Amino acid sequence: MRTIEFTPTGARNARWTEYALLSKLLDARVRDATDLAGLAQERVDVDVIDRLAAQGLKADELAFIIPRRTLTHRRQQHERLSTEESDRAIRLARIVAQANVAFGSNEKALGWLRGLQKRFGGLSALGMAATEQGARLVEDALVQIDEGYFA
Repeated sequence: MRTIEFTPTGARNARWTEYALLSKLLDARVRDATDLAGLAQERVDVDVIDRLAAQGLKADELAFIIPRRTLTHRRQQHERLSTEESDRAIRLARIVAQANVAFGSNEKALGWLRGLQKRFGGLSALGMAATEQGARLVEDALVQIDEGYFA
């Protein structure tokens, strides 16, 4: 029996745009969440930090992924990020991509991600994204914004 999933055209296009940006940020083919889980297990290259920085994130905003000294060591030894670090990098890349889709530009996305949010107890979305549970709240907020629930 075949299962048919209903996805409104706009949501399908937004998801495709999000996965296209994720593919660029992670330097890997991303078609769905299963691909992201596989990437975390395979461990992403440290260059993901550079691609996130090129997207406009600052060093202190990336520090929760991997400490600077450890990053330097990994670069010197040509090592990949650990599974946990890869998971954090993928989490941040996913939120950045989702924010870009919701706000339509990287500049607006970064403004929202950095802004202090009442709904996050006065923290920024980037601050909330440092934990898995906080990241889920940020992703939920971005879905609501994208669907027009919040301005």
